[in-house]
Amino acid sequence: MSQTSFGETLMNAAKKVLAGFGLMAAVASASAATFQTPDGLLNNFGGFDWSSSSSVLIKSYDITAQNIGSGCAVGAFGPNFTGGCTGTSDVIDVFYNSFAVAVLQAGGGNFVLPNLVQGTGGAGYEITVRANFQEKVTCLNYNCSLVSITPITGTWGIYLDNTPDAALVSQSGFGDGDQILGGSFTGGQTVAGPQGFTNPSSGLTSASVNGTTSYTNNAYILPNLNGTTVQSTLGFLGGTNGTWTQPTSWQGSGFGVGGNGLPVGDNTAFIGQADASQSFFFSVPEPTSLALTGFALLGLGLSARRRKQA
Repeated sequence: MSQTSFGETLMNAAKKVLAGFGLMAAVASASAATFQTPDGLLNNFGGFDWSSSSSVLIKSYDITAQNIGSGCAVGAFGPNFTGGCTGTSDVIDVFYNSFAVAVLQAGGGNFVLPNLVQGTGGAGYEITVRANFQEKVTCLNYNCSLVSITPITGTWGIYLDNTPDAALVSQSGFGDGDQILGGSFTGGQTVAGPQGFTNPSSGLTSASVNGTTSYTNNAYILPNLNGTTVQSTLGFLGGTNGTWTQPTSWQGSGFGVGGNGLPVGDNTAFIGQADASQSFFFSVPEPTSLALTGFALLGLGLSARRRKQA
């Protein structure tokens, strides 16, 4: 198996595994949501699958063995020393922009959307996401070659744009058009993996990030999803699927960038390939349930009236 197909297979397998946690397309509801798109009304909306050729920008990553210093070097305190950097932690900033390659159905499957554009260069519309969140990185051994990563907090927004202009290389055109959904990240799955001395994204990892919805544009999506759960997969692929190109700039990162999309002279920032999907969870009572509830309330009212008359 080639390196290219291995990266894609790994991410697809990770998505299937994480689907067991409800991350791909299941909507825990008695009656599913609707999504009004330029291609028509989707009656069983469950979430989005984002492009596997997208990028993630990691900022303020100070915890690699190189940056921590000689105290983490092998043999710095003798061959039997087991302390070193174990337990040292750092909080990093993560920026992620992408466009949807598919809109997911609740319970599995994708909608057929002939006018959904995947990147610039076509007539139609695009759906993009912008996310920024923080993660806690903790060294698990003396030289910090093994770390755990835990999502903490952050924000996300999803947009529908009838003038497709999102560009993965320039990292521009994301987050314009009409915002359709938005919310916050509240934590997520802790994963452990190896890291290099200069590049924390050298491994292939995938994890889940949990959050809530706080904004719903009811011109597009019904019912209102505010206060409901959203879960996402985020996989770091390391540029293995053959379609990834490192950005030349990064819109919305909060700092100026050099020719490779990174701050000039900043060795604590890194860019890598990432893949993601996002699913929404909510509960809408069936009409029959609402009717039964109404009858029950009516019955309570009648029995209260009878007791008062007696």
